[in-house]
Amino acid sequence: MSDDLAKNLADPIWRLCKLYGVKEAGTGKVIPFRPRAEQMEIFRAVHEQKLKRIVILKARRLGMSTAIDILAVDFALFNAGFQISVIDQTQDDASKKLNAICKAAFEAMPEPLRERVEVRRDNDSSWEIAVGEDTSSAIYAGKNARGGTNQLLHVSEWGPIQADDPRRSEEILTGALPSAEHGVVIVETTWKGGRGGHLYSIVKAAMENPNKTPRDWHLFFFPWYGDASYQEDGDVKTNDPEVSKYLREKEAELGITFSDRQKVWYARRRKELGMFIWREFPTTIEECFRAPIEGAIYADLIDQLRAKGAIRPSEVDRSALVHTFWDLGSPVNTVTWYVQLVGSEIRIIDVELNLDMTATERVAHIMSKGYLLGSHYLPHDAASTPTSGRTVQQELENAGLKNCRVIPRTVDVWIGINRLRQLMPRMSFRLPACEKGLDALSNYHTRRETSGGLAQDFPVHDWSSHASDALRMFAEAEAAGMLDGGSATAVQGRRLFRLPQRARMD
Repeated sequence: MSDDLAKNLADPIWRLCKLYGVKEAGTGKVIPFRPRAEQMEIFRAVHEQKLKRIVILKARRLGMSTAIDILAVDFALFNAGFQISVIDQTQDDASKKLNAICKAAFEAMPEPLRERVEVRRDNDSSWEIAVGEDTSSAIYAGKNARGGTNQLLHVSEWGPIQADDPRRSEEILTGALPSAEHGVVIVETTWKGGRGGHLYSIVKAAMENPNKTPRDWHLFFFPWYGDASYQEDGDVKTNDPEVSKYLREKEAELGITFSDRQKVWYARRRKELGMFIWREFPTTIEECFRAPIEGAIYADLIDQLRAKGAIRPSEVDRSALVHTFWDLGSPVNTVTWYVQLVGSEIRIIDVELNLDMTATERVAHIMSKGYLLGSHYLPHDAASTPTSGRTVQQELENAGLKNCRVIPRTVDVWIGINRLRQLMPRMSFRLPACEKGLDALSNYHTRRETSGGLAQDFPVHDWSSHASDALRMFAEAEAAGMLDGGSATAVQGRRLFRLPQRARMD
């Protein structure tokens, strides 16, 4: 081996740019791998910045999985005794990464180097290699990575996993990540699940920590317009005016200029995907968290309110009564919305979530806000007697919260959901006080279940359901004619309150 080659092989960046191959999209032909700018940014983050915790949010098809799994091959070849794990949504997805990326990259190496490597195990879930008499290194591919010590852990599509399979997401958090406690962890994903879930907590910490060390989480975001292939021929003048307005706003916000071909491409994707464009091809990182999930119940209406400027910073009208609407649970799962009725407008001015307080502490907290309090609307279980011998309603009233009213139980949760959807166009939400509640409303969704050949959509009970159930109490109180000062509304509401069980979302 020449001195120059030995020097180059000692440089991981040189190796990643020169040694490996990749299957060409469309043809399957193996061609030399030449990293694009986004891929190179991750290579430098690992080898030059020495970052240990990386999370990548991205548009679809930017080659991040390819880059990370070629990095995995390089780790295995040039470090004896390394364990590397690749986690994906399914075993088949993980196996494809192992076979189509890792092994293909190895097979494309220069033959004199490849011949020095002994492949000791080769199947769809593991690949073990060694150079000479060195200890074997192994790459494992699957849905989990609990056990052993990983020097590199690649987690792909954790965003969809956290939204669709919370138990698996928890397994990644509590099992896979600790397996790479002293190694490198790289998470790359399109986003799903809004501002909630295990991965969102990691992303939020990365966004909010200004003094990160290499062992803290570092966030990278790669938008659609960074890919030169995302452009098409066409007449930009035929683009939807709303899309054209959106792109002009993003140009001003980001300080960039989209080409006409990019604008045509984006307009066509937007027409195909609707709101899901934010998940598949985000322009800004904030759009990732706005992307709805399948079965979203209120997300479309929330987006309409944002578009017309009804979700904004605003002042509280101190002359108008403030009514509260509740969902009860453990102290941290109890949610309270604060609502003002001004003319035909429904002003949502505040929300309380995740407060670990006793009834007395909670009432004192409500009083401390200085609002002109009206009535407090509680769900039907507030009138049930718990083991303490007092109802929640009694506990709140004894703590000083007057005018508590219990809403009758409805025969079907969809009655309240449908009525809330009907009322939402009249609502406004005050920022930043309502932001966390809006995140929950946007993420509240259904899951289809089949029983006896009949498929039905049921609201999912997760972190988003407590705030959504609490605001639904507003709709059920309105439907029952319980809201203060609205006889005409009450008549209409009582009629709607008796809708048959077949009622579903509009």
